[in-house]
Amino acid sequence: MSGGGGRAANEANRQEQARQRAIAGSQRRINDVFDSPGREADINDFMGALRERSLSDLDRQKLDADRQLRFALARGGLIGGSAQVDQQRRMGDDYARNLLKLERGVQGAGSELRAADQDARARLIGLATQGLDATTGARQAAESMRNNLQSASSTNLVNDIGNAFSGWSNFFTDARDAAARRRADQQAFGLYGGMGGGYGS
Repeated sequence: MSGGGGRAANEANRQEQARQRAIAGSQRRINDVFDSPGREADINDFMGALRERSLSDLDRQKLDADRQLRFALARGGLIGGSAQVDQQRRMGDDYARNLLKLERGVQGAGSELRAADQDARARLIGLATQGLDATTGARQAAESMRNNLQSASSTNLVNDIGNAFSGWSNFFTDARDAAARRRADQQAFGLYGGMGGGYGS
């Protein structure tokens, strides 16, 4: 009996060692996929595309804001004066702040993608301890990375730079309103002034 018990124990030990080797092999394959140099290149490409798209959006908004600023200054008769210099400097400061905001957003998107990869890695490493084989683990790791990248790209496609120069809306509106009031005053003066002159003669 003792001999049979020893053989059973040895067989159980052999099987456990084989199971541990299989787990280690699966986990190694999973880690190899996630640690591939190509993955960091994919993330950098994603960040570069997001940066380029966001910068294009920001520059488009800057052109529009510059045009509205010129109109506002012209309406107020401020072209060529110190007010123009001050407002253009303020516009430049806003652009610089938005550039920093843009880069923080790009870096944040890259960090979120890396974090999603790490979550997927941890999940698959855990499944490996439950019997996930190396081939399946490697395939699911690649699928997870691909899905994470697609999800990040889709999310950030709808998250542009936003209304980067919204702080100028009151200035532009006030300039338009002031110009409209001046036109109305001039028209009223011309109408009533002309009538007054005719009556007096």
